[in-house]
Amino acid sequence: MAKYEQLAYAIWSWGLQDKSQMITAIKDIKEAGFGYFESVASAVDMFKSDLKGFQAICDEHQVYPVSFYFWGRNDFEGDVKTVAESLDFLAANNIHRMSFQASGKPGGHATEEELALTVRTLNKIGEISKPYDIVPCLHPHTNTVVMFEPEVDFVMQNTDPALVGFGPDTAHLTSGGCDAVEVIKRYANRVKFTHIKDVKKFKSMNVDASQNQEFEIYTDFLELGLGDVDLPGVMAVLDAAGYDGYLTIELDQQLNLVMTGPVEEVCTGNFSAELRHRLKLHSR
Repeated sequence: MAKYEQLAYAIWSWGLQDKSQMITAIKDIKEAGFGYFESVASAVDMFKSDLKGFQAICDEHQVYPVSFYFWGRNDFEGDVKTVAESLDFLAANNIHRMSFQASGKPGGHATEEELALTVRTLNKIGEISKPYDIVPCLHPHTNTVVMFEPEVDFVMQNTDPALVGFGPDTAHLTSGGCDAVEVIKRYANRVKFTHIKDVKKFKSMNVDASQNQEFEIYTDFLELGLGDVDLPGVMAVLDAAGYDGYLTIELDQQLNLVMTGPVEEVCTGNFSAELRHRLKLHSR
């Protein structure tokens, strides 16, 4: 059985304007029972010149990063440079996984050229990250050039398995019309990182225009069990593949529900009691 105590929480939704927002996020997720987090490339930029300060914050609260999230900008040289300049910081924080979102495109539907660029970028990032024992993981995402199943297939089938992993997001796969269970099963041997969140099927994704971030923020993602994602099916696939990596819970907007109770309270609705039990953190 996969090690489901290895839960993490994505903390970028607390804000990326100053360091105090990350400190608040870490305090909040610790209170909710989490010991690990994922942040984004903007946080690396914020702390790159203050490695000791970043590590001191993590040590003080005993909450640690397990991944950082990067995104493409249709700029091969620039996208590779962004990662290259972050690798020392990631390695110093014992990071071995990196989420990578393909370049943005409203409505998706990538051209062959856009997919070829995504493949080239991921392979190069994988090549420069390998000496650091860091694996970039393709993260399918709404309104990008890897939004729909044929795009996921193209990139996964044309990237080097020795350099590039798969980082599925259960809600973004679903919002792109994919069967999350089947897509994850197809590439189960390459899953190196996972985002788990819920959403209703066939739901138009709404962007929160009031948010000033470098990427889109959606208002439609739900606590685990309140949407239509077959989360037990996803867990069964990961079990069968022997997946022992992190499961990162992510909501684009903060919910008091997550902050005010134990970790299992993010698992509600049709998310079964058995599955909630499997997702509970071990006592620390």
